[in-house]
Amino acid sequence: MGTTLSRPGLAVVKEGDVPWSDVTQGMEITRGLTQAGFTTLGGGWVRMDGSGELAGWTLKYDEVLYCVSGEIEVEEQDGPTAVAQAGEAILLGEGTTVTYRARKPSLIFFVLNPRDWADR
Repeated sequence: MGTTLSRPGLAVVKEGDVPWSDVTQGMEITRGLTQAGFTTLGGGWVRMDGSGELAGWTLKYDEVLYCVSGEIEVEEQDGPTAVAQAGEAILLGEGTTVTYRARKPSLIFFVLNPRDWADR
């Protein structure tokens, strides 16, 4: 059993550290890495139940999506679609316009940089 650490420079971040909030139908998010706030990284977990999607999102950051369970599908506007199964990741570059979806219940861990993209 690990020790929970939380101090500037070193932290263990857990899925339940920050409350979940709805993004759109069938998608909710918790931003545990972003909340830690002592690096330029942001991130957390996304739960998708397979009933909805987030369409037409243009990234203002670089992002990695790691599929913990289920699968995540990311379709680039006017481009290819990437699908990651459990244990696989998708890398997305700043400026890319995408649609996120899951066709079945899925848990995704994500990391993005910079975490303060909304303030820039």
